[in-house]
Amino acid sequence: MKRLLPLAVLLALIPAASVPGGQNPRYFFGDWVAYTSVRYVHAAIVTQDFMYFGTRGGVARYDRHRDQWLPALTTAEGLRANNVHRLAYDGQTDELWAETPSGVSVYRPGFREWEDADQFPDTLEQPWLRFELRGLSFPFGYDGLTAGYITDPQMRSYEIRGYLDDSWGTRWIGTWGQFVLTIPPGTFQITPQRWGLFQNDVQAIYMDSSGMVFGGPNFYDGANALTIWDTVSGDWRYIEARFTEGFASDNVERIAGDPGGRYLWLATDRGLVRMDRKTDGFLTYGQREGLVDERVHALTLDGDILWIGTELGINGLYLPRDSIFHANTEAVRNARVYDIEVTGDVVWLATDRGLMRLAKPTPDWRRFATGEGPLAGRVRALAATRHKLYVGSDHGIAIIDLTGREPVEALESPSILPDDNIYEIAVTADSIVWAATPSGLLRVVPATHERRMFTVADGLLDGFVQRIVVEGDYLWLGTVKGANRFRWKNPLRID
Repeated sequence: MKRLLPLAVLLALIPAASVPGGQNPRYFFGDWVAYTSVRYVHAAIVTQDFMYFGTRGGVARYDRHRDQWLPALTTAEGLRANNVHRLAYDGQTDELWAETPSGVSVYRPGFREWEDADQFPDTLEQPWLRFELRGLSFPFGYDGLTAGYITDPQMRSYEIRGYLDDSWGTRWIGTWGQFVLTIPPGTFQITPQRWGLFQNDVQAIYMDSSGMVFGGPNFYDGANALTIWDTVSGDWRYIEARFTEGFASDNVERIAGDPGGRYLWLATDRGLVRMDRKTDGFLTYGQREGLVDERVHALTLDGDILWIGTELGINGLYLPRDSIFHANTEAVRNARVYDIEVTGDVVWLATDRGLMRLAKPTPDWRRFATGEGPLAGRVRALAATRHKLYVGSDHGIAIIDLTGREPVEALESPSILPDDNIYEIAVTADSIVWAATPSGLLRVVPATHERRMFTVADGLLDGFVQRIVVEGDYLWLGTVKGANRFRWKNPLRID
């Protein structure tokens, strides 16, 4: 059994990271970018180049010259906290102040960096002006009949926090829950603006050439939605299950689909959901359609079969006939399936009973390893390359040589792993292994025995990382406080 150097020894050799509040000197601007929910607006500031909005998810910003929303400024760039209550701006020095519950930060756009400040400059604040929406023209389904509120097509009312006019005559109206409304100069037309996630707990991320889809549960506001970002047009939109026929639940744990394909498949707590990307139509498969359990945790496409991992075992959906079949055998019956991976003719399951595999066309699932070792106990995460399978278990990370020429390699053990709850594994260039844990993002380079834990001190929105999606030199990370895009392979930076 191969063992790597203890993580505690390696981490002791790494310089201590700065805490949130001030740009981390190890990183360049843009190495860490955050995507959060900015629907709840506290304050606003107008400058020559930007509109800034202090929100519960950071400082939302609109580039007036390029006529587009840019990623919000957050703790990923050094802001003290993302709940921004007040903003102030000094036009002579081009400095933006943000007041948060954790203290005051000052941002210099020319240097693209935040620094901690001693106090908030009250005299540079631009107070909200009161505004009523009567006599204006609204999008279909919206109205302003209730004083001080805007009501959406679902009859939900959102408080109008105030407005500011920019130098070109556009009126910017901040709301509590509906983000920002605009009125172009010389018109009476209200236009709702959208940017960012509907809610921050990101468990599912899907990406292809047409855009990105984010999903997750919501235990706080009582409202949830599937967030869809068209990366070509820059448009954001939200689909809420409670207002959408056929969409049983928007508590989404996983998303699967063929790149550029018509359908997306969503693993939810109330069944398997199919989304038609052309029509935005939804269809939910439950126990009546053959699911062994409606609590779906894992999905993987395998040719004409969609494998469905549930709380009580495994199903398959034969796509040409749109029919679900039972795939349980005694080994996996009533087992919780966390992840699924396909390597050639072998289907692998990460379960609470360990690592299972099915070698097609044999009909039985078999446990890969028994007794003591790195694959004993619960297995949560799987990732595969051409010749290797990477497995995240309660005993850390194991590497299985699919050719059978090498023994199982253990990268971690419970005594030295910072957190033995591995929620996701991804493998990038040069066989670098990344693991999502509740304590941060773990990087392991098996060839050099190097290990590194990335935390909020580096730029993560939150240390609880739930999902990893690889995009070339970038990683998309789903956390409980939003999504990060991390440029892991910057040739100008050495971590």
